[in-house]
Amino acid sequence: MADAALQRAANLQQAGRIDEAAHIYREMLRANPAHFEAMYSLGLLQVQMGRVDDGQILIGNALRLNPRFAEGWCARGIVLLQLRRREEAIVCFDKALSIMPGFIDALASRATALLELGRLEEALASFDRVLALKPDHAISWNNRGNTFVAMRRHEEAVESFDKALALRPDLETAKANRELALLELRKLTRLPPTMARTLFDDFSSHYDETMLETLGYRGHAHVRTLAEQVVPNLKPPMRILDLGSGTGLVGEAFKDIAAGGRLDGIDLAPRMIEAARARGIYDALILGDLETVLAEEGEGYDLILSADTMIYIGDLRPTFSGVAKRLLPGGFYVFACESKASGDWEQTEANRFRHSESYLRTESTRAGLEFVRLMACSLRNESGKPVPGFAVALRKPD
Repeated sequence: MADAALQRAANLQQAGRIDEAAHIYREMLRANPAHFEAMYSLGLLQVQMGRVDDGQILIGNALRLNPRFAEGWCARGIVLLQLRRREEAIVCFDKALSIMPGFIDALASRATALLELGRLEEALASFDRVLALKPDHAISWNNRGNTFVAMRRHEEAVESFDKALALRPDLETAKANRELALLELRKLTRLPPTMARTLFDDFSSHYDETMLETLGYRGHAHVRTLAEQVVPNLKPPMRILDLGSGTGLVGEAFKDIAAGGRLDGIDLAPRMIEAARARGIYDALILGDLETVLAEEGEGYDLILSADTMIYIGDLRPTFSGVAKRLLPGGFYVFACESKASGDWEQTEANRFRHSESYLRTESTRAGLEFVRLMACSLRNESGKPVPGFAVALRKPD
């Protein structure tokens, strides 16, 4: 009967009927408080339901009933890692390994705990031990790469991430980590979209407050000022596209010009899209990377804008090409960027990008756009100092 009840609960759990499975495990424990399988399974189920601390307690109680269960010690260690109780997690992994010395999951998880504790040399040696036993352990290649990143050994980190992706091309965390390492090595031409999406999703709830009040951000205001100077008949109804719309600061600054026309936005962060939508000023908000969206067939616009977006792109050729494609004849692209005195573009210590006037002129001409005007300005404050920038206006010939 007990075996049948366990199987029924496992089937319900697999089918996603979590509450029913939990009910069966609890009934089994009422009948027999020392039922190891029911207690351990209920602990894992509690973790699955997000009750992580309750789950690790149940798993610990089960292990007192069966202290030679290596998989259980490893599972409890992994749960303790989720709770950031890393030293306790290592004790659990050590117990698992004392029972089963070659237990890969315990070895790999122990190495991860060492990494999270900042014991980097020990972590690296531990990941090497895992990979000597199991060379196809993709997660350990990824985490070995993370250890090299923490050591600031980015070339070696990229090699480890490459090994992880060769084994598991769909391992998104390794892709993202590889991009971060390449960015630190100054080998990318823009902030990777996956990184930007995470950054701005996390930033969305306090973006306006931080930018406007803490950093004194004014890029959107400079874009409006320049547009008023160079765009003839800057009045409604105009068709406007906001690149990197964020929470809608630029859209808010130009909504009067779009009245009766169209105001669309593009952003790659879903939570930024939600914040912009809450303003109720956009006709359409497109979730996607601006380079990709601009290259597609779509609406034409009288005016394309961006304020705090070009600072995350070094090579502007794809953007300018897409803008030229989407602008109507005689239309304008008005944007802000961080400024550079000479050369082309460069990556800053903050992993943003700055551009020179000569570069902006060269790339606008290459894209078939006329360089109309450049206005020196300050975009925001950083460490108490103004960040120098440009507001720039380009035009698509009639």
